[in-house]
Amino acid sequence: MKIRLLTLFVALAFSLTACGGAQVANEATPTPFPTPVRPTFIVQRGDITVEARLSGRVEPLALQTVYFQISGQVREVYANVNDVVKEGQLLGELAEAQALRAKADETKRTVRRTQIDLEIAQLTLDQYKSQGRSADEVKIQELQVELAQMKLDETLESLGIDPTAPVTDELDAQVAQARAFSPADGTIIAAVNVGRNVTPETPAFVLGDPKQLEVVADLDASKGDSQVKEMFEGMTVTVISDANQDKKLGGTIRQLPSPYGTGESGEGAIHVVLDSPPSPNTYQAGDKVTVMILLASKEGTLWLPPDAIRSAGGRTFVIINSEGGPKRVDIEIGLQTRDKVEIVSGLEEGQVVVGP
Repeated sequence: MKIRLLTLFVALAFSLTACGGAQVANEATPTPFPTPVRPTFIVQRGDITVEARLSGRVEPLALQTVYFQISGQVREVYANVNDVVKEGQLLGELAEAQALRAKADETKRTVRRTQIDLEIAQLTLDQYKSQGRSADEVKIQELQVELAQMKLDETLESLGIDPTAPVTDELDAQVAQARAFSPADGTIIAAVNVGRNVTPETPAFVLGDPKQLEVVADLDASKGDSQVKEMFEGMTVTVISDANQDKKLGGTIRQLPSPYGTGESGEGAIHVVLDSPPSPNTYQAGDKVTVMILLASKEGTLWLPPDAIRSAGGRTFVIINSEGGPKRVDIEIGLQTRDKVEIVSGLEEGQVVVGP
């Protein structure tokens, strides 16, 4: 019996030992956490070029821009793109013109009533004098003429009309504020649409010369004024055809938007005149192009890629390795492109910078 119990005890102990060993064997070995490797950058010396790339289109040369004199909604457009117009031709009309005409007509009738009263008084006075009426009758009629004149002046002033100016001309000028007329002979190259709300600052019609072409290139709105403020009228540019990248033409900035040039404020585009005349082998109206403008350049200057530079708390700095460990170094930067940032001071060529 004792031998049997001893055998069972040994077997049980052996079984437990085997299970414990299997559990230990099945435990996963923990994976060590990798030490992060930070990128490094070397301060290099080279050239930095800052260019603006603007998308544009070849269009007829803009000669005149026409505006409505008051704010309103465009009701009629009498001249469309590519229409040839003459000086003084009516191009468009606001919905407000109808109300202005009605008001002008009523004003003319009001003014005409007082004018008739004055004319009657004057004719009566002339009649009295020719008939040899008494001095008192003539005097009374002279006063009637004076009263009629005073009434006319008061009517004009109450209507906001200059008594010394021709009434009809002034009323017509008020109506004309809601109408747009061509200031010269030309071809319409841009026209406002019916139903659009406009202000006196909204270009309604643009007259151009289809025989003369220019490039109108849109400014990059995401850049704000950072690019256009580096440009000037008369600045040379390179124009590349989108259809043929090998076709490069020289040109000159003709007009920039105000306050950087003579164009309209808020236009959001520049106008470029090309050096060579249009032809099937160079450029024609409607061609899409890219305008390349050299804004700034530096030769043999120190630079780092943008990823190497950090900013915090109003400071611009980099991290370098020193004998005492990582060290922050303040730097001054200059020109910046997508790939390069000029290092004006704080670092030397060949220094190694630790990235973020």
